[in-house]
Amino acid sequence: MGVEIMGAKLYIELLALGFVLMVMLFVNNIFLYKQKVTDLISVMLMAGMSMGAFELLWGFFDGNMEMKVANYIAAYGYCISFIVFASILNRYLVGRIGMRPGKIHKVIFYVIPVGAFILGTLTNNWTGILVHIGEDGVMIPGTLFYTGFYALILIYLFSPLLIAIYYLTVGKNRKPAGAQIHSSLFIFGIMATVIYYLQVWYIDDAASPYQTMSLPVSLSLVYLVTNVSTHTALDARANMEAVEADLRIASKIQADALPDAAPEFADYMDLNLRASMNTAKEVGGDFYDYFPIDENRLCFLIADVSGKGTPAALFMMTAKTMIKDYAMTLDSTSEIFTTVNARLSENNEAGMFATAWIGIIDKRTMTLQYTNAGHNYPVFKRRGQPCEWIRDKHGLFLAGMEFTQYKQAERKLEPGDRIVLYTDGVTEAHDANKNLYGEDRLEAVIERTKDETGDQVVEAIVDDVNEYAKGVPQFDDITMIVLTIKER
Repeated sequence: MGVEIMGAKLYIELLALGFVLMVMLFVNNIFLYKQKVTDLISVMLMAGMSMGAFELLWGFFDGNMEMKVANYIAAYGYCISFIVFASILNRYLVGRIGMRPGKIHKVIFYVIPVGAFILGTLTNNWTGILVHIGEDGVMIPGTLFYTGFYALILIYLFSPLLIAIYYLTVGKNRKPAGAQIHSSLFIFGIMATVIYYLQVWYIDDAASPYQTMSLPVSLSLVYLVTNVSTHTALDARANMEAVEADLRIASKIQADALPDAAPEFADYMDLNLRASMNTAKEVGGDFYDYFPIDENRLCFLIADVSGKGTPAALFMMTAKTMIKDYAMTLDSTSEIFTTVNARLSENNEAGMFATAWIGIIDKRTMTLQYTNAGHNYPVFKRRGQPCEWIRDKHGLFLAGMEFTQYKQAERKLEPGDRIVLYTDGVTEAHDANKNLYGEDRLEAVIERTKDETGDQVVEAIVDDVNEYAKGVPQFDDITMIVLTIKER
């Protein structure tokens, strides 16, 4: 008798432990693995928790005639929860194996059997075919408890295991695409069986209604779901690492595609050009470029592509290549942007676009010809005079409208003049209170560094932006070009 009491006590303790573990697993599934409450695993865990809770109540009320109604409610709740749990577990495991049941199959294998047993449970008070209470207040299994209810439970629990064995042996060539038959499935079946028979052997009363499958199944389920979640997390981590590796390579390719940030122009000794680009992600959408068109003319430009990440970087590389190609053959900045815009607008189903500013300096006349395609206004600093904003806007951003015709303007440059080009990552950087860095602060830095080199101007602007946005993650690429006409 003492052994039976100890066995029953041990059973209750283990059942309570299984319930607690499923609760923890459900919480982790929602908050750690970010699964939806409607996902199969989440619904399965909720059904499993209900099953464990109702069986604990069943064990507590069983044998007490005064709690007859409560005992019936616990038994019915247990049966309904268990059949729902088993059917969802079967659907989940079948999906892991790679099988995708159609609507008719779902109705035949899940809806009809589960619905029939739920109906049988709810009408048990009149039929007594599932369970009934004896004179001593103990719940007694009815005709269908083992032959119907438990038979269906066992089919749901172990049929995926048999299917997996089939696909790994004689049906190897018929295994569905995308099948994931992990060892955890087999360990689940072994654990459930071993725990069940250990329980029967220890309590030595296989006919007792306490000898149910909920304890071994709940403990085995904890292993299965934890194992699957761990595999999923590891796979996601491996995929993330692969993506990060690809992004690092893409970032390197993008950086190599940009010209040196501090060029030395052997044939343009009157010019000093410095550039800088800090991307918000591994790859960005901003870009700058400069290149000689011929022995007398130098082209330089800056652009900001819509969006972030890889799509923006791909569009950036396309735009950069087109601009350089057409700059080598066309005579004016307006023609360059008009042609590039038409090309970029072709088949632009993704709706990408870029703001851009391009300038061409002729060293013979020191004349700057330029076109602004919806980009931020550059800052022009003439020697001995306050900063001036070049507010010409000669057309819509590139790839906005296919037939846009761009205009251009010219400006005579003198020794000591300086032009600062930048993207909106500079002026739209914000502090912790969402206040923008703004044009006035940028102008103040340029004014303060009027007697310093281009390197020092770039460094001063970057430092000031970083100080202003201290503690706030960088949300946009920060790109600049500082062009200075040297004083003879």
